[in-house]
Amino acid sequence: MPENARQGQPVWIDYVCHDLETTKSFYAEVFGWDIVDQGPDFGHYHQIMQGQHPVGGFMQAMNMDGSPNPSIPASWTTYLHADDIEVTYTSAVKAGAEAITPPMPVGPLGQMAVIADPTGAGVGLWQPGQFSGFETPLAPGTPVWFELMTVDFERATDFYRDVFAWDLAPMPGGMKYSTHGAGENAVAGICDASQWSDASYWRTYFNVESADATTAKIVELGGTVLDGPEDTEFGRIVTVADPEGARFQLQQNL
Repeated sequence: MPENARQGQPVWIDYVCHDLETTKSFYAEVFGWDIVDQGPDFGHYHQIMQGQHPVGGFMQAMNMDGSPNPSIPASWTTYLHADDIEVTYTSAVKAGAEAITPPMPVGPLGQMAVIADPTGAGVGLWQPGQFSGFETPLAPGTPVWFELMTVDFERATDFYRDVFAWDLAPMPGGMKYSTHGAGENAVAGICDASQWSDASYWRTYFNVESADATTAKIVELGGTVLDGPEDTEFGRIVTVADPEGARFQLQQNL
């Protein structure tokens, strides 16, 4: 990631599941990740490493007291950089977001918060301290793109523009899709998904050497294919779900 992340830029992802050990094994086999327990000081939050690169976080669905919470669905969460997390969080709630987790320190690493945007998509906030976020070398097993699939495109674009200072650049061609920054400066997108989905959500694309081989491995390990593979101008894309139902995308360079 850039050394100086802009307001609203994705800087971290994390994953919540129920069967921690089984799901760790699934992702380790699919992407070759090391998923490392950070110890009791961090509530046994795990860090995902791809070689020397921090990719994201990994944890079991739990209540605040540390007990398992089976009602939380398995899912990936995207965290956006906040220059001032208190100001951004307050602005988000005033703009119609649902308050989920208010700003809280994560040791000396930084501060985090979680909201659901006005269209219903959960999204995190991160203000860095000693830790700025993931590294994205555009290599296999690392995240390469992030996008909001929203059921209310106009409300979503207004919200991320006003709260997260998104520099909205509409995609040419008539499709309702805008990015935060244009061209090579784009760091994330918002897509009108109202024709395909009844709920808004953020999704992450992970680069792979072979979309077809990785898809076959996912199916072998109990995951499912939801869409694709499809060759696009952005690479060969597949939409998949892990054994607990969490969705993500595969992206192979062509």
